[in-house]
Amino acid sequence: MIFKNHLWLFLFSIFILTTSFSKEDFKRTENYTYTTKRLPTMVESLQHGEHYTIQITSIGCFHGKRQTITVLNKEGILTASLNNKRKILSPSNVNELIHFELQLREIPLGGCTTIDTYSISNDYETFTISDGTCSWQGYKSLLAIF
Repeated sequence: MIFKNHLWLFLFSIFILTTSFSKEDFKRTENYTYTTKRLPTMVESLQHGEHYTIQITSIGCFHGKRQTITVLNKEGILTASLNNKRKILSPSNVNELIHFELQLREIPLGGCTTIDTYSISNDYETFTISDGTCSWQGYKSLLAIF
C-alpha cells in the first residue's frame, strides 16, 4: 500500500512539473526543413556498410510491446526492416526518420501511465528517451513506413 501511494505521488509530481503539451507542438509540414545548425541524425550519419536500430518499447496499464526497426546503408541504398518486412527507403521515408529523431530529442516530461521508450543506437552511441506525454506517439509515423 505504501508503494502504491508513493507511486501515485511520484506520477502526480511528474504531471505537475510538466508544461502543457499538445499535438500542435509537433505539427507537421509537408516539407521538413531544418535551417539551424545541429548535429546530424543517425540516418544522416550512416556510412556505407553501417546500420543503426530504433527500439520502441511501449508499456502501459494493460499492454507491453517491443519492436525494433533496423536501418542499413548498403552501397548507398538505405533499407529498413521490421519483423519480416524490409523496405528500400525513399527520400520522403528518410525525411520521416530525420523528423522523428529531431522531435524525439525535444520530448518534454509527461504524466501519462503509458510510457513509450525509444532507444536509437549504432556502433558508436546510444540515445534513449521515454515519452510519457500520451500525445506524441512518434512510432506511428515510423511504422507507417512499412
